[in-house]
Amino acid sequence: MPVEAARRSYLRDSNGPRAVDERETRTSSRRHHKEAPSDEREPKRSKRSSNTKTSKSETSHRRKSSGPQASVKPSVRPSFELDIIGQPCKTIPLGADVEASIMVSLRFPSADKPISAANIDTTRLFVVSSLITETRSGERVPVEAGVMTGQKLFDSVHPLPEQYATSLERSQPCRLSLGYCTFSGLLIRQSGMYRIRTALIQMPGEGSTAPGATTLLTVDSDVIKVERRSVQPSRGYGRVHI
Repeated sequence: MPVEAARRSYLRDSNGPRAVDERETRTSSRRHHKEAPSDEREPKRSKRSSNTKTSKSETSHRRKSSGPQASVKPSVRPSFELDIIGQPCKTIPLGADVEASIMVSLRFPSADKPISAANIDTTRLFVVSSLITETRSGERVPVEAGVMTGQKLFDSVHPLPEQYATSLERSQPCRLSLGYCTFSGLLIRQSGMYRIRTALIQMPGEGSTAPGATTLLTVDSDVIKVERRSVQPSRGYGRVHI
């Protein structure tokens, strides 16, 4: 074979095979060798840019995670509620007895109550009744001591019968009844317009550093009109027979 022919090789392009001179092959190889470093530098710059972006993204994520929005919210605790389940008579003659009944319950943020009434200590809870009146401006103010007397002005929390507790849970699943308190034989010694205010009190537990009892909340009854003349008591709920 002639030397010139041996120095030729065949390459295939879009137009089919063609003869390529060895010098052209060496020229193309040297050109590719010179251009290679510039092609390799591009990916390196792109890689450094990608790493920089990732680092900034991770830093931003760490800042957000350490901020106040990332803190876990404390669970919402149940709150006490007082309801007058036995309102006193709206109109009574001077010297007649007044009665009222109160229910103590806990309200939870959802119907999934984690505890039952049997697991709650109510021995440190009691309810105190007092008399208030309204001024012309509508402000409710306490009445001086001695205007309302009775057999008992305070009571402990007594457990509700099962049928009442079950009925309450069905109608209001977010509430848990703790018990009830009653005030019977209350006597208002002066005529006028009054309300009976009931306060839920909690005594400090053993080992507590609290200075004394704490008033958790209060609830006021409907208006009671005490008249000097002899009147037939209007229909009221008063005592709830439990």
